[in-house]
Amino acid sequence: MKGVTALALLALAPAVFSACGESGSQQRTPQNRLIVLGDSIGGIRLDEPRKSVEKALGRGTSKGRGLVSYFGGRLLVDYWFHDGLTTRVEGLETRWAGFHTRSGAHVGSSRQELRALHVTCSAGRCSRAAGQMPDAPGTAFTMRHGTVVQIDVFYS
Repeated sequence: MKGVTALALLALAPAVFSACGESGSQQRTPQNRLIVLGDSIGGIRLDEPRKSVEKALGRGTSKGRGLVSYFGGRLLVDYWFHDGLTTRVEGLETRWAGFHTRSGAHVGSSRQELRALHVTCSAGRCSRAAGQMPDAPGTAFTMRHGTVVQIDVFYS
């Protein structure tokens, strides 16, 4: 009987130890990996209440004034806007290749692959605004050596 108990404990050990350290939301891989231009990354939307984000993903890890990290840094949510802390999502950022647009653009894509998104490129950045008004939502692709290294969805 002791042998069976020992085997059962060994089988459970990885699950127990993986729960230690960062919170569960930091350990998981995002289920929703879609980037919607000018709107969302991984199902977290601009203007979404912070309480809603925390309900879906947990508290996250603070990375500075108004900036919270989720999924081990794969998604950064910014609650800072016009020199003030807010209670709503003001910006989203990823440097992880696992998030992608419907056309397949992701961190690691080439400038050529961004053409389908009808972005404007200059000075190492390709972007697309979702409107003409001040503070209109938009999406920016930071480029380095012709490759996307960061994607931001934010109010401009």
